[in-house]
Amino acid sequence: MLDPLTLFLAALAGAAGSVVQGSVGFGFSLIAAPLLALIHPGLVPGAATISSTALNLMTLYRTRGGPTDWRGVRWAGAGLVPGTVAAGALLAVMSAHDVAVTVGVLVLVAVLLSLAGLNVRKTAPSLLAVGVVSGFMGTAATVGGPPMAMAYQRDPGPVIRATLNRFFLAGTVLTVAVLIPAGRLGVDHLWAGLATVPGVAVGFGLSGRLHRHIDRGRARPAVLAVAALSSMAVLIRELL
Repeated sequence: MLDPLTLFLAALAGAAGSVVQGSVGFGFSLIAAPLLALIHPGLVPGAATISSTALNLMTLYRTRGGPTDWRGVRWAGAGLVPGTVAAGALLAVMSAHDVAVTVGVLVLVAVLLSLAGLNVRKTAPSLLAVGVVSGFMGTAATVGGPPMAMAYQRDPGPVIRATLNRFFLAGTVLTVAVLIPAGRLGVDHLWAGLATVPGVAVGFGLSGRLHRHIDRGRARPAVLAVAALSSMAVLIRELL
């Protein structure tokens, strides 16, 4: 059982991640996961997954009846499983370090291409590919949000948040299904994760004020900024 100070710091980490994801639509793992790992290595991935699940459920309630692109959720969601399996296979023959560095570079390249004017149409094949890449990145480098966010960067903020939330929920179910039999999500992880929920709730509440400003034509810059920060965080983590 973790001591009260550790659990309090974990709740603060959850709050920080929730502010970002609640306002932009993704980014919880970018902020919260590294902080939780620093606070106590045992908080990742089990307790972090519980925190993320709580945030996704809060977002689901906030965006109920919202403009969700269900077609995108279905096609991208279908790509999560093969992407996760592919990452597992690659990790078996390459070091986690090399795979993570590759992922970070690819995200930065995608951001630069977007800034240069590249616009990928959201067709069924492209959305399926986005799901595969997201599942791959989430497994290989714990940063799975940028691919899906990049696909929806030109959509209004409410569409981005509602659609990504449903997609992340599907990803969470897959993660839990993998972590439990692997022994990485047990009762202790559950209680530690639940201890972060008050912080997650506070951060999520604060994000409600921020996303109103982002929706005033700032959704795309916010998405690109968080995507770039995600890739740089992965590269810094692996190269330093």
